[in-house]
Amino acid sequence: MEKITTLDALLLKLEETPIPTEELKTYGHAQRHQLPQYHLGSTNIDEIDKDSEFYKVLSYFFDNVMPPLRLLKWSDLDTLRRQKEITTFNGLQFQCNAYHKFMPDIYTSGIQPEGEKNITTKFQVATVDDEIKEIKDYCGEATDPRDFHQEDFNISMNSMYYHSAKAHWITQSIREEGLWAPIQGYTQSPNGGNFTQLMIHPGSVRSGVFEEMEDPTHELLIWDFQDTFPDIPSMSIDDSLDYWKETILNGNTKCNHKNLSVIFTNGTLEYQSDHSNIEFRREVWKHSKKFTELSAGKPLTIYIGYDPRHNNLELYSKQSILDAVKRSVGGGRFVDYTRFTPEIKILDISKIPEYTREYANQSTEFTYSRFLIPYLENYEGFSMFVDDDFIFNKNPMPMFYYLGQDDAVACIKYPQIKHDETKFDGEVNIDYPCKLWSSMMFFNNSHPDCKKLTPEVVNTWTGAQLHQFEWTDKIAPIPEKYVFVEGYDDPEVKWDFSAVHYTRGGPWINGMDTEHINNLEHYNKVKNSLL
Repeated sequence: MEKITTLDALLLKLEETPIPTEELKTYGHAQRHQLPQYHLGSTNIDEIDKDSEFYKVLSYFFDNVMPPLRLLKWSDLDTLRRQKEITTFNGLQFQCNAYHKFMPDIYTSGIQPEGEKNITTKFQVATVDDEIKEIKDYCGEATDPRDFHQEDFNISMNSMYYHSAKAHWITQSIREEGLWAPIQGYTQSPNGGNFTQLMIHPGSVRSGVFEEMEDPTHELLIWDFQDTFPDIPSMSIDDSLDYWKETILNGNTKCNHKNLSVIFTNGTLEYQSDHSNIEFRREVWKHSKKFTELSAGKPLTIYIGYDPRHNNLELYSKQSILDAVKRSVGGGRFVDYTRFTPEIKILDISKIPEYTREYANQSTEFTYSRFLIPYLENYEGFSMFVDDDFIFNKNPMPMFYYLGQDDAVACIKYPQIKHDETKFDGEVNIDYPCKLWSSMMFFNNSHPDCKKLTPEVVNTWTGAQLHQFEWTDKIAPIPEKYVFVEGYDDPEVKWDFSAVHYTRGGPWINGMDTEHINNLEHYNKVKNSLL
């Protein structure tokens, strides 16, 4: 990357190698990658000198090269995303597979070893002596038919796992501290297509986190080559510098210095500020190591409730998860190395002799047995539970990212809503605090609060005590957007969901009139695939 120190130097350089300003809107990523790269200088953000060469150079780009710069909120993408006029980032659907594939055995690299040029070439294993282990020792030699070099394979795989773990750390950081800075990028329409792609850098990992969290206030700083957002006002150079001043000085209490630099790369401008005094890789390493230790060498297990009266519904739920996980892996050269298939167990109380609770006004046989899952896993690792009336159309494992190391459980904290007077089995439907919270949970099985869930407790505590989480206050919230609650959610409002929860029942209930049940196509699709 060539350093530009004056406007005259820039103009001279552009005479030698002009930037195809008009053509940039039609360029794809490969073409942009061939463009020159320039470091345009830096400034002290609270002492901007408009007579400085940095300001002059940046002004030239604003006035002569770049399209409108727009500050977007995530909510500004809603309509375009729903109408499929814009493609975003597919959340963390792919990353979560690599994360769960490697997490039980391996954590990311931390401190760069003496003499090493690239710490992403190594994994570390959770052993007492912190043995260094190469990816080939874990995945085997590279066998891709395109015969790429083993060293490149090692670097790519390690980088992939590092970024999948980083997504977990970022999710927890945003949850605890809020968003430090926006993601940046540009719009492009490859091959003159009728849809827009958002290309993001820096913030490629955060972009997936954004899409998972669906926080309408999360910000994106976008160079709008395609004029995709004409209703969003464009920012002037002064607007942009004021924005970064506010972000750096007031948006993050961990601010290390007041420097802001700008580079021209891939045909777009990127603002860069080391506005945090932490070492990201070290923090990701610490976080990754902790979760590897908590996993106790066991991959994530998924439990599905079982009730013999539901005509094999648990098998349809299981198949929907397997299908969704398989789709999320995608294609490409690393599929075989990152493929993760969770172990799915059916929670059948007839096979749990420790469960001795007598039936009494229970909707299902797994009404209470779900709280035995930490015990059944010997209070080790991580487990997910879902009611059998969940049908998934997306991989459920990105929801795991909301579980923090100090949390006992993660679930959707549904607001109090009015339910039908009777359940699908004709019994009285009682509204109570935390209703539906326990219909889907991620357990941190070794957490002290999960260890309270002994067979004696599960057999004797009241429904209110168990389902209203009197056994813990360490509950991580999962966004409601993941689950469409049939009978209560509006399909015009909640459309980008991962699963349908058929709380009012369905065709698996003998003799039930299902004419009023919505979204049964998800259930029927899975059922037909198994016939």
